[in-house]
Amino acid sequence: MTVVLAVDDLTKAFSGLMAVSDLSFEVRQGEIFGLIGPNGAGKTTLFNMLTGLTRPTAGTVQFLGQNITQQSPAAIARMGMARTFQNIRLFNCMSVLDNVLVPMHARDDVSLWGGVFGTARSRRQEREAQARARELVALVGLADRAEASAGSLPYGARRRLEIARALALSPKVLLLDEPAAGMNQTEKKDLSGFIREIRDRFDLTVLLIEHNVPMVMGLCRSVAVLNFGQLIAKGAPEEVQADPAVIEAYLGVSDNA
Repeated sequence: MTVVLAVDDLTKAFSGLMAVSDLSFEVRQGEIFGLIGPNGAGKTTLFNMLTGLTRPTAGTVQFLGQNITQQSPAAIARMGMARTFQNIRLFNCMSVLDNVLVPMHARDDVSLWGGVFGTARSRRQEREAQARARELVALVGLADRAEASAGSLPYGARRRLEIARALALSPKVLLLDEPAAGMNQTEKKDLSGFIREIRDRFDLTVLLIEHNVPMVMGLCRSVAVLNFGQLIAKGAPEEVQADPAVIEAYLGVSDNA
């Protein structure tokens, strides 16, 4: 199976504090790859480096065989990597539909002239963008709220909208940063099924940061565990769950962990 993402000795230090240290792993096409670890383990810092928001101190990131370590977030997004954020980042005063349209327009190649004067090409692209945006809004169960402001949505719906907005970039790899945060058990179960659905429907590779360990173990084929910025375990869920270092550092040391 093709390696779509390769992280090699990735390191990030903030004023002498080592947030991520010599981290290496590979993610293969079509995987749902889980990242777990205690708070402060370096998981979100890793996502920020993968998507160009934070420059590594050392190491490299290869995406589809290309070194993207020094690329900008916009360039990485255009190449096919999209993400959601731990703290939801929506345009609260804009409609649900417009929130999904924004990243689509960022990818348009219509000239300024075409946009201002409404050329046939720009009108066609706008119709196509509207149709696709409505399709994605419906996919996340928000068709009846398409014209409502994003800020008026309940928390779980805002999480789903953020996923729709990431899908609007037509990614090859989707990074989800704690998508189940604040959800109840039923919502988490539904989310797991939804992640599988979009993986299959859009031929995605998914990287998932999540604190809900049972959800990760039931959803992901491969799991990596970070602690103090270092990789302490990686493998199939059953292997990771049985690893003594993981039990001690993250899952706890009791028999019920």
